[in-house]
Amino acid sequence: MLNAINKSALRLWRDESGVVLAVTVIVFLSLFMMACAVYAVGETVRQRIELQNAADAGAYSGAIVEADCLSRVAAVNRAMSWTYVQMCRMEMDYIVDKWLMLTLQRWDIDNLKMQMFNMPSTCNRGLPWYCTGKGASVGNAFSHKRILLNKHHLTTTDEIKSVRQQAAGQGKSYTALAPKIDKCREQIKQMNEKEKQLINKLPGRIKTCVKEVLKKNLKDTWNDGFAGGGNIMYALKQEEQPLDNNFRVLEHSEEDDFLRHSDYIPEQGNNAKQVLERGTDDWFIQQYESGGPGIQRQYKRGHPILISEWEWASSIWEIVEGVCVIVAQTSGSSEVKGDDSQIYSSRYYITEKAEPQVLKERYFAKGGAIVVGATRRLNNPFQFMAVGSDVGIMKPFNVSGGNRYMWSASAAIAGYNPKPLDDARGKYEVTYENNSGDKLWNLKTSDWDAVLLPLHRAWAQGKDRKWNGATAGQILNAVKGAWEPLYGGGGAPGDQGAPKLMGGGGEPSYNGAEGWVVH
Repeated sequence: MLNAINKSALRLWRDESGVVLAVTVIVFLSLFMMACAVYAVGETVRQRIELQNAADAGAYSGAIVEADCLSRVAAVNRAMSWTYVQMCRMEMDYIVDKWLMLTLQRWDIDNLKMQMFNMPSTCNRGLPWYCTGKGASVGNAFSHKRILLNKHHLTTTDEIKSVRQQAAGQGKSYTALAPKIDKCREQIKQMNEKEKQLINKLPGRIKTCVKEVLKKNLKDTWNDGFAGGGNIMYALKQEEQPLDNNFRVLEHSEEDDFLRHSDYIPEQGNNAKQVLERGTDDWFIQQYESGGPGIQRQYKRGHPILISEWEWASSIWEIVEGVCVIVAQTSGSSEVKGDDSQIYSSRYYITEKAEPQVLKERYFAKGGAIVVGATRRLNNPFQFMAVGSDVGIMKPFNVSGGNRYMWSASAAIAGYNPKPLDDARGKYEVTYENNSGDKLWNLKTSDWDAVLLPLHRAWAQGKDRKWNGATAGQILNAVKGAWEPLYGGGGAPGDQGAPKLMGGGGEPSYNGAEGWVVH
């Protein structure tokens, strides 16, 4: 029996039938696993590219919304500057016209009194025995109707009437100017409020836009359905209180800079006094008493500004023994000042305060940067083969038990075109300039657009086209812990460090990431 068994074993040992089948199974299984590995890697790379594209699109779209807001604020600043100049000019014309009106009115009253005083005369009645004008005296008709303005300019009532008539023909009488000034005041008030509304609503608008863009670019794949979904989440880092932190109102000392928003400087002068013309700073000064930032002017009469002066004299004549003699006379002087209570009104003597918003330096660092992160579950691409359980031979492609996440981040900011009359060709400026000259920047131009940023520059302070600070590690750590579900549900993502077989699974440090994080 043992001999028979040995012969059978030896025959089987020498029999080579079926060897090719075994080799074929082994080779094809290896090739199949290699093909699966290629598919798994390709699917992972595809999802990673999709994730990065979504993060880029989200950050860029958020920056477009930011650029839209800044462009609108810049346009409002331009309109506000123009309206402010018109308001100042009209208020100055209003004050002068009303002062001249009161001058003529008071002169008429004095002149009528002199006429009435002289009326009882029985001889030599009338001019030059009454006179109303600068240097007036009984018998001096030359001074009649002459008025001294601002201590040095001698004119006549007829000339003043002619000037006022010309002004009225140009719509510059105080009665015609009053409703126009009211309209300017209301417009500036509305523009002040509109800028605040635009800025306060900005974070919400950015978040809505980023979320919608991510939804358009990230969706569960067919295979995700077999693994409970991709658990897609996002993170958005932006300034939540931009009005308080990123913006400030121009100070009264920056009035010249404000006039550059509307190109009054340098097109009509090099400073506010040249733009607003005569009277500026002499009697129409910058307003300080109201306190707080903002641009405002008020009438404050200086000496000898807006003052008109004249004298008046009259006499009564009667015939005494056949001769005309003076039996009574009177004389005196009058003046009208621009701050006379009959014409003074704070509504037209103090302009509405313009509160143009401009950017603080911190906007050109963390304050203005928009950082978007996107994450999704890294599912086993063969999960569909064994729904709800392990996947047998495909289990090697199941990283970290199906709890592994991939994620990406991108950063962008709104920058301005320093040469709005030329094509920017994508070269929008994203750094702060300490420049109050004629150069267009800091909400003087409405040409703002989105600019993608390298992560290591997004929170770094940018000034004069230089960057200070390495911040990529801070950004990645901040984004890593701020996920929100994109489609509802979700929760905190699982393993984001390296798998245990690739270095112990310790949490990676991103503090030195500025050397390798690029976009």
